[in-house]
Amino acid sequence: MKKLITCALAALSIHASSQANVVYEWQGNNNAAPFNITLRMEFTDAAFEAGAVHVRARPYQFLPNTGLVAFHYSFPGPAQPVSYLPTERPFGEGELLDMDIVFEDDLTLSGTFKAIGIESHVFMDSVGSLFTVTNANSDAGMGWAGCAPWTACSGATGVFRQVPEPGSMALVGLGLLGLARRFRARRGKPPAL
Repeated sequence: MKKLITCALAALSIHASSQANVVYEWQGNNNAAPFNITLRMEFTDAAFEAGAVHVRARPYQFLPNTGLVAFHYSFPGPAQPVSYLPTERPFGEGELLDMDIVFEDDLTLSGTFKAIGIESHVFMDSVGSLFTVTNANSDAGMGWAGCAPWTACSGATGVFRQVPEPGSMALVGLGLLGLARRFRARRGKPPAL
């Protein structure tokens, strides 16, 4: 069993070192529109270590070295999401991203960004790590997100929290498995005198 655990830990550490991206996800904390938005940002480990990311992307630009790996924004309903992969493809016609993001010590983000996609956009600003949607709209409407048709929507607040890497979660699971095994082994032994 010790060999199995040692091998598993070695494999997880190799996986964790090859997984050089840091992911943050939106967690809303009030009952203001737009409701149920999904916002996920992925950054390089180097950008995280540097402490900040600044992006000024316009249509047809290819920006592989900004520190931003992926940006995805969507909300309930039929609208096309705003999705960028600046390390893999240039920004398309009508797409724009202005971003000034700071990585905080408590594994949250602060800053501001404006993200415009083909048919939707979202603008957010923060006070400390608390972000507020200042303007969200879509050509397809945002009724499913609680916003009136053809009207800019704002007011939702929340934070961006770092998502644990899959390797880290596997290590936690492996540790719990070890504790459970140890507990079972102790239950089978007679009490010590």
